[in-house]
Amino acid sequence: MSLKGLLIDLDGSIYKGNTSLHYSREFIEFLRKVNIKFLFLTNNSTQLPMDYVNKLRNMDIETKEEEILTSGIATAIYLSSLKNVGNAYVIGEEALKKAIISVNWKVLEDADYVDAVVVGLDRSFNFEKLRKANYLIRNGAKFIATNPDKTFPMENRIDPGAGSLVAAVSAASEKKPIVIGKPSPYIGKIALSKLGLKSHEVGIVGDRLDTDILFGKRLKIKTFLVLTGISKREDMEKSKIKPDFVFENLEEMTMFLKGYLENKS
Repeated sequence: MSLKGLLIDLDGSIYKGNTSLHYSREFIEFLRKVNIKFLFLTNNSTQLPMDYVNKLRNMDIETKEEEILTSGIATAIYLSSLKNVGNAYVIGEEALKKAIISVNWKVLEDADYVDAVVVGLDRSFNFEKLRKANYLIRNGAKFIATNPDKTFPMENRIDPGAGSLVAAVSAASEKKPIVIGKPSPYIGKIALSKLGLKSHEVGIVGDRLDTDILFGKRLKIKTFLVLTGISKREDMEKSKIKPDFVFENLEEMTMFLKGYLENKS
């Protein structure tokens, strides 16, 4: 194993809701100390990188915007690769809309035609939004999903995720979406470019077999599952998706990395 960088999931790996998980601050401090590059990689499109900087700072974890890549930002990059200027109907929150507007696309609320329908997590989702998305996709719009996560972990519960809304739109329109976030390799290529590393030099730290670990397998990078979020040991036993390494928490992973670096030297 030649590990020079890590892609690190946030929800369920670094924190749940607004509560940091055990040893998350120390883990990040350790990575900085030993010069392992990292990029926070989240499927959550409801916040911009600066919002995550502030959220993590409130947990005593110091980071900067360029160390954070969201599925919303990756979706905006994808849209800009399709057309320099376009129109989108967005089921999503303000952060996703701002990311799309930042690449010179317009976000339209009422239109008979748009270039793309983008679906992310939207906590004010309703039947009218589903009806509009269905109509526009059936009228030729590309169907793009920020991510397929059906759930995401909070402090004391599991909430519906963007994937639940994507499933509703897919059922109504009878179309499958283009998925941008994990486990799609698309966001992975952007992430590797930001790190400036090759796939064999990078690992993914995450709490979900179906997104984080599957993403790592598709990207051909090392996979580190932490059992602090969605996936548990019993899920691993039933799943065909097998992580390379499994840890109870980030403290256990830090100890593993210390041993790896000592043996390497």
